[in-house]
Amino acid sequence: MTIHAGSAATSSASSSTSEVVAVLGPEAPAGPGPALAVTVVICVYTEQRWPQIIRAVGSVLAQDVPAAQVVVVVDHNPALLERARATFPELTVVPSTGPRGLSAARNTGLAQATGEIVAFLDDDAEAEPDWLARLLPHYRDGRVLAVGGHAVPAWEEERPRWLPPEFDWVVGCSFTGQPTEVTPVRNVIGCNMSFRRSVLDRTAGFDPALGRVGRTPVGCEETELCIRIRQLEPDGVVLHEPAARVRHRVTVDRATWRYFRQRCFSEGRSKAVVARLVGADAGLATERAYTRRTLPAGVRRGLRQVRDGDRAGLLRSAAIVAGLLVTAAGYVSAQALRASQAVGTPVPRRRAGPAPVRVLAVELSEGMPDVPDTGGPDGARYGAAQVLVRLHGQPLGLVDVALPAGGLTAPALSAAIRARLSAAIDEHLLYDGLPTLDPLDAAAAGEAGLVAAGASCRCHPAVVEPAPFVSVVVPTCGRTPLLESTLDSLAALDYPHYEIVVVDNAPQVAATARVVAARAADDPRLRYTSEPRPGVAHARNRGLAEARGAIVAFADDDVTLDRGWLRSLVDGFTGDDVAGVTGQVLARKLDTPSQIWLEQYGGYGKGCQRRRFDRAGSATLDAGGARRVDQPPPSLYPYLPGSYGSGANMAFRADVLRRLGGFDPRLRTGEDIDVLLRTVLAGHVLTYEPGAVVWHTHRRELRALRRTMFRYGVGLGAVITKCLAADPTARRELLGRLPGGVAYALRPGSARNGRKQEGYPASLTALELCGLALGPAYYAAAAARSGRSRT
Repeated sequence: MTIHAGSAATSSASSSTSEVVAVLGPEAPAGPGPALAVTVVICVYTEQRWPQIIRAVGSVLAQDVPAAQVVVVVDHNPALLERARATFPELTVVPSTGPRGLSAARNTGLAQATGEIVAFLDDDAEAEPDWLARLLPHYRDGRVLAVGGHAVPAWEEERPRWLPPEFDWVVGCSFTGQPTEVTPVRNVIGCNMSFRRSVLDRTAGFDPALGRVGRTPVGCEETELCIRIRQLEPDGVVLHEPAARVRHRVTVDRATWRYFRQRCFSEGRSKAVVARLVGADAGLATERAYTRRTLPAGVRRGLRQVRDGDRAGLLRSAAIVAGLLVTAAGYVSAQALRASQAVGTPVPRRRAGPAPVRVLAVELSEGMPDVPDTGGPDGARYGAAQVLVRLHGQPLGLVDVALPAGGLTAPALSAAIRARLSAAIDEHLLYDGLPTLDPLDAAAAGEAGLVAAGASCRCHPAVVEPAPFVSVVVPTCGRTPLLESTLDSLAALDYPHYEIVVVDNAPQVAATARVVAARAADDPRLRYTSEPRPGVAHARNRGLAEARGAIVAFADDDVTLDRGWLRSLVDGFTGDDVAGVTGQVLARKLDTPSQIWLEQYGGYGKGCQRRRFDRAGSATLDAGGARRVDQPPPSLYPYLPGSYGSGANMAFRADVLRRLGGFDPRLRTGEDIDVLLRTVLAGHVLTYEPGAVVWHTHRRELRALRRTMFRYGVGLGAVITKCLAADPTARRELLGRLPGGVAYALRPGSARNGRKQEGYPASLTALELCGLALGPAYYAAAAARSGRSRT
């Protein structure tokens, strides 16, 4: 027998082989010898797999080299046990004698085995006729402790185009990176493996702490066992024989992103247990090599396939990144749980989140208020305040101040505002033709305010008559209490010529229709329409179709709008080249840690500086919008759609938005940033008008924030995927800039992450990155559904 030193194949799964651990030279004894008796063990647990069980047993009984014994172990299912005994009277059919789970069932089969070699075949796999004939000859060499083979996926339906072959271990099969010739490896694959019974007897078999239980997609029991037997027999060898093949059935439910995520996360947790049991060096050595070599090569291959016209290559590259991130998240979570439950170490108490923050707005030409620290949620005191500072109605900046015990006095607040915003205040005053602040007057500023009242502001020109008619579209999905607050603020706008179109995206719930009907009786500006197809993109498109205005503005159903909101949005259309305007979105309340963490992430606001965006770059505008200062574009510009604004507060020229095709319903999230990006890429101009202020109701619960962060990542990933798939120019530009963009997203000190304070949950960043990596798959699935619906 000649055993070749194959390439250092790697894996991150229990269904994996790995790097070379030994090489047998030509002097290894391999000649003819007595035939070895083999016992084949098949573990079963559910009658739902009965047809597959029949095929698995049949494939073993049809072997070219017959098995001396076939053992069927039934895992805690009396009905299945009775059925198997009646169907296979010639076989050894026994119940599992250990706890529920695959490891205990395999140990039961081992206890029943009489052969010198014990082979294991999964109940949803079929062995090729020469399977045992390929495995058994290697055991003529006394140093061989275990031999595993190759598992070919047998798809119930077509193979998913997004699934990279590097991750076929997710569905229990062999994968790219494994050796293609007989090679010593770290561990065998679970659905196709064999061992010397004497070695298994000495190691007490599989560890019941590992292994699948029912449909729970965990594993690594064979990885841990192979490491353990090699530690017991340092001179022994575990072999991979690729010619020993089985066909492993992959059902439809396993060919989904949901199963992919669950399997990767569970694999990470299992690897953490293996590392704890056998040590990190032995437990993770091959995974490190798999991560360093196999996965990057797979990403590069996918990108080359995109260049060659296979758009699914991008999905496969994204799936590799996503799988790695999710697996790492599972590993980290298991390690953290283990640390918190260490013997003799008390479980640390949940760390309190940041203290509540009071939110308020201050007009400098009016009286300056005291800021009390009382009245927080559940009687808590406010630890800080977030102050929107305005002058003549125009926002100048957000000032964050700590609140001492007893709160902040008006003079102290005035001093804090001067210290932070004196330059912006003076710029505004100079533009209005007014004297700047007197630095010697700082101590005197207090309740009377920093700036004299009654002065006019040149930043907001009078609305030209006739004012353009504006349609305000409000999509809603049954959130009636929040919607009523939104409608109250819309009815109070100071703009003279507009309509309100409420689009009910959950018309099966009658509450929204009743609320709108009651208000429309007294306000003819208010109209109701419905869109039964779920998704905010469908709802916004319905509103766009119903809109009668030359300008169509969009507001979410969980915001309260400033009285001057619509006037400021219309002011942003400063020229015919401006196709869209976005506004500032601020938090209504910052009472809970989740609300505060969303603001630290960046919230929805984009600052208090007017900005202009076009295909070539961006510019900041002075107080009146007359002078522009061009900004050097970031590495990914213009493919940073989140910098343009938010769907909760935006307006477009209706004709331009219709020519762009409206909102893409294939994007269940991110449809707003997609339309903003398409506007810029089409050669139009967007402006950001900070004076168009809405106050957003951030979700209070951490669970909701986690969902939000994941959806943000998915939305951005899907939008970037759409650009890569549909626009060759974007593809060339983006592929060259992606490494810098990834570094920007991950670097703690980047502008993206700079506001995150100590205590910001790392899980939120991980969820966002996972969503970003999964975005391509979500978009591809939605695009496929959309294509089928049109045929």
